[in-house]
Amino acid sequence: MRFLHRDFGPVRAYLERLAPPILMLDWDREPVTGGFAMLPSTLRRRAANVALPVGIDRVAWFADRGDGPSHAIEVLRYYFHVNSTAIGRPLSLPEAVEHIETVAADNEFILAGHPDGGLVSVSRVELSFQAGLKPITWWGP
Repeated sequence: MRFLHRDFGPVRAYLERLAPPILMLDWDREPVTGGFAMLPSTLRRRAANVALPVGIDRVAWFADRGDGPSHAIEVLRYYFHVNSTAIGRPLSLPEAVEHIETVAADNEFILAGHPDGGLVSVSRVELSFQAGLKPITWWGP
């Protein structure tokens, strides 16, 4: 189930009430780094960073668009995995979405920042902070 959250309040309240472990991960397993815009041969790939434990304030920064328009770059670089049961190497966002929608625990979900502000949540079952929202079908990593 996928939902768009324009208001971070219900998400924040849920996270504050349950205080779950939140991990920040790279969208891609091998992100592009460096290089020059017109010279693709200068682009390099690196291994994804390890999952980094973060707090609610970091998630709020993504939801509130951080520092303005330049924030879109950060939004498209990282996502948050809450109550992760994934074992092994860090998952790319497409792998995490598949994991969540098929085998995740009931209280496990991911949050990804939306470039226009807000967050997209993905879960296997509807969670209390998603109640009343219409599921979206147009979003995908």
